[in-house]
Amino acid sequence: MTDDFRGARVRPFRALAFDPAVAGDMQTLVAPPYDVIGPEYRDELASRNPWNVVGIDLPSIPYDTVAATIAEWTARGVLKRHDQPVMIAWTQEFDLPDGSHRTRKTIVAVVGAEPYETRVVRPHERTHAGPKEERLRLMNATKVQLSPVFGLYPDPAGEAWAAAAVTGEPDAVITDDDGTVHRLWTISEADRLAAIEQALAGRWILIADGHHRYETALAYRDERRAEDGAGADERAYDFVLMGLTSLDDDGLVVLPTHRVLKEWPAGAEEHLDVTPLDDSLDALEAALSFAPADQVAAGLVLPDRAMLLTTPRAGATAAERLDLAVLERDLLVPALGGDQAHLAHEGLLTYTKDSRDAWDAVRSGRAAAALIVRHIPTEQVAAVAEEGGVMPQKSTYFFPKLLTGVAFQPLAD
Repeated sequence: MTDDFRGARVRPFRALAFDPAVAGDMQTLVAPPYDVIGPEYRDELASRNPWNVVGIDLPSIPYDTVAATIAEWTARGVLKRHDQPVMIAWTQEFDLPDGSHRTRKTIVAVVGAEPYETRVVRPHERTHAGPKEERLRLMNATKVQLSPVFGLYPDPAGEAWAAAAVTGEPDAVITDDDGTVHRLWTISEADRLAAIEQALAGRWILIADGHHRYETALAYRDERRAEDGAGADERAYDFVLMGLTSLDDDGLVVLPTHRVLKEWPAGAEEHLDVTPLDDSLDALEAALSFAPADQVAAGLVLPDRAMLLTTPRAGATAAERLDLAVLERDLLVPALGGDQAHLAHEGLLTYTKDSRDAWDAVRSGRAAAALIVRHIPTEQVAAVAEEGGVMPQKSTYFFPKLLTGVAFQPLAD
């Protein structure tokens, strides 16, 4: 890290938010991030409340009309702007498949938009042009950041959450469709806000979820700067709405994303070391859990058998040594002739976070093979980002997702 590294600029903001007294129960107003909502689920969310956030974040109307919708909701009191800057403390309680119970702690604030080259904000995945173009059109139309980016910061001592000094009953409690219980506290006291800002000063932030949203906000900032000329670097559009969680938080969970393949050449698995297994998902997952950490490992499901695949962990960088990177390089490219992005584009590869779905896809004949993979530890994600590397597509699934609709960041002032 260079001597001139200034670290992240974390600030409170005058949030635009739903007023439950007018709009109704927050449970009916929020939604998951737009990029995990299919058409049928979108319609279901919209049916819960005429002001559900999908109406503006995943609109069925032209983008130019969304701005008028936000203005109408604001005029009716459905949306209300905070008079003073705030941050939001947010806990998420959830259960994992292994039966453990976790709580993740997040602070919602705005963070100074920085190009990746400064190393203040760091990516871990590649993005694609299409989604960014769509989100930029929506942001230009609404001049509002609607969905928070999920960012992680180093804080072994938990100083930032301690500074939030969360006490008392929450302002809202929401149980989402995955069963996660969200609790929200609005922080407006100047001393608490200053303490959080100070605790986060000088730290870097890793984007866990929302790379497209972050890069869209950065592009919007650059467009506005070009129009407005050089400024103080403290205008609303110089910042990005983020939910911030410590990398050391006990509730930070990265679930695996399994690979389902439409084609599988006979004997392709012989590129790696093969251990036959009893033909059940339980046996496969047990073998995967006991596989050595210093080796790459994955479970392979075929129509008539299951097996454990292993190979030495090799590569010059942290990104190249990841399980998914080695599997791509040593298995998928030789067997199928392309990396995961190419195979997904060709319709030969899909993803699921549910290992049972992957198993059933093969055994029902809907797929030729599935790779059941291990989760990536957060320290490996951080190591890749520290080296400036990126991971293969769909490497991480941070669970649970941050909801959209908790707060918005107006950009017009």
